[in-house]
Amino acid sequence: MTLCCVYGCSSYSGKNVQFFSFPRKDKHHGTFKKWVSFCKRKNFVPSSGTRICSKHFRTEDMNQSDLLRKQLMPNENIRIRLNVDAVPTVRFDDEKITPKTVRRQLLRTSTPKKVKLQPSTSTNIICMNNCQEQNSEEYLINSNVENKNDKGIQCDMDNETNTDATESFDFPSDISSTDDESETTYGEDEEQLDYLSAKTHSLEKVDSNASFIVFWDCLSELFIHCRQCSSKIISKTYFTQGALLSITTVCNKGHKLQWSSQKKIGRRPQGNILIGSALMLSGVLFTQMTAFCQSLNLSFFSRPVYDNIIKYYTGRVICEVWDDHRKKNLELLKNSDIWLSGDGQFDSPGFCAKYCTYSIMDLHTSKIIDFKLVQKGMFQGDLERKACELLLENLTKEENMKIKLFLSDRHKGIRYYLRTQHPEIEHEFDIWHLTKSLMKRLKTLEKKHPDVFLWKSSINNHLWWSAQTCQGNGKILVEKFLSVLHHISNEHEWETSGEIKRCEHESISEKESNEKLWINPLSESFFALKKILTAKDFIKDLEQAKHFVHTGRLESYHNVRLKYMPKRIHLKYNGMYLRSILAILDHNYNTGKNIIGDKMVFSKSLRKYTIKNTYERSKMDWRKQIMNKIEELSKENILEPMNISENVSVPQNIVLLPKPDLVEMREKKYSRFSNK
Repeated sequence: MTLCCVYGCSSYSGKNVQFFSFPRKDKHHGTFKKWVSFCKRKNFVPSSGTRICSKHFRTEDMNQSDLLRKQLMPNENIRIRLNVDAVPTVRFDDEKITPKTVRRQLLRTSTPKKVKLQPSTSTNIICMNNCQEQNSEEYLINSNVENKNDKGIQCDMDNETNTDATESFDFPSDISSTDDESETTYGEDEEQLDYLSAKTHSLEKVDSNASFIVFWDCLSELFIHCRQCSSKIISKTYFTQGALLSITTVCNKGHKLQWSSQKKIGRRPQGNILIGSALMLSGVLFTQMTAFCQSLNLSFFSRPVYDNIIKYYTGRVICEVWDDHRKKNLELLKNSDIWLSGDGQFDSPGFCAKYCTYSIMDLHTSKIIDFKLVQKGMFQGDLERKACELLLENLTKEENMKIKLFLSDRHKGIRYYLRTQHPEIEHEFDIWHLTKSLMKRLKTLEKKHPDVFLWKSSINNHLWWSAQTCQGNGKILVEKFLSVLHHISNEHEWETSGEIKRCEHESISEKESNEKLWINPLSESFFALKKILTAKDFIKDLEQAKHFVHTGRLESYHNVRLKYMPKRIHLKYNGMYLRSILAILDHNYNTGKNIIGDKMVFSKSLRKYTIKNTYERSKMDWRKQIMNKIEELSKENILEPMNISENVSVPQNIVLLPKPDLVEMREKKYSRFSNK
């Protein structure tokens, strides 16, 4: 058994600590003297077997390459070497001289040797079986904490050993627990130990599935010496498979070892599967990731490999998770009043869209409960109306849901469908779309009637207030809103059908009245405004906004969709379907975020600064759950493609014209900028 020769240290050989021999006196005389002085032993002459444990050295004293190899390969038996000029400097509290340590040191010679005990029935030995094993890095850092079970090899030998042995041993007289120099040194080392302890704890708590980007210049330092015998490596070969790197080394002793940066399930690198899945879950496009890898010279897999990962792994798990998530949300709705809102989003702006995704949200929980993706060529007519029809038919007939209210924009096709096919459903219009339409109409008065246009914001606020306070009555809503025509003409009390009506605001002082720009009820501006506010189509639709509900949260969800499906990028049907599911999961798992403050931002539409709420960070647990399922699926040997539950026939080509001959098209090609 090897012991540490530093006075007061009770380290012994084992898995918890490493020992270093003294430097040669003839080659490193100055370093040798510092080592001997650090041991604090009088007349101390180290022998060839004398050792100092690793507790007394800092990480700066050790070979950085060996430390890196130890961190990256903790299961390998890697011996850490010291630098040539390394000197022990770390000392701990339990090495200070106390009566207890004096008694312990009486049983140890200046040069540690094995103690041979005489067989006796009265001998009590505190053996090492009572000591708890510690991780090597943890023991190296936390050795300043006293371990009650750690007694070294000292023994209480009642009759065989003389406990009063002060006459047989000499103790150094220059050691004192109040030595100023010693305390100062310990303070500096204590700060270093805190730093090392944080590093060690963070490595111990690293997830076994954690991943890192390692540069070749740093990685090659781990393959200078053989990790089995520490001899020099004479041959290194490597190959890549996507993001997998495999290195084979041969040392001068003939040890041939192979190291891989990923686990392999059969012939499939598991890391490639997880990286491709993470791309999809984060909304990053493959072309964007390829550009990133090329800029960094990072090894990556090809597009066919990525498509197979989505087809056989990621897509399968996403569809399974969505089916379970959808069923749970629908079951929760069946026992309550069902108020839904729906809106469609096209994949590109303008009139050249290929896809339309219609989503339905529960107004009480703000969660998306279902969606329908339709492609041009699948149906005749308007895509948004057809997608809405398919969703409502599925919810009412197949899921047996009793929908009480359905909120949408003022789409004429959807309005007609609900009125004729589902008269039992109360159709409500979005108050936000109504105010937006009204503001567009008032915009036409800006040039000819600027005095009326100045009342635009007040009219907008009045419409929101009227919808909020109408108590679910459409007639009262219209009556309250049209009362703004009396207010802007400075008439705050009037008679309607023999009944006296008045404004609900506080009385206006004469000073405030003189400062406002009232509109003359006989002026041309007043009649222009009245014509817009009392338009038949607007008043008719206004009565269907009496419940003061809007699609604001649904519009926020559409903004989340743009993260996964940018409108400037074309995606195939399966890609649109899977990314729509990811957008729904991202939205539904973050509907209950709390407000943590506010911030001032400049609104481009209002052309002024406004205050907006700030929310807590979005939750990412749903991604981790999907990644765990993908990792489990990657360990299976059976590969099955994903199965989209919707029974739809997706046209292969939306072009109605036959494809012409390429050679003929090239002959007819003409350009105004051509030299010919």
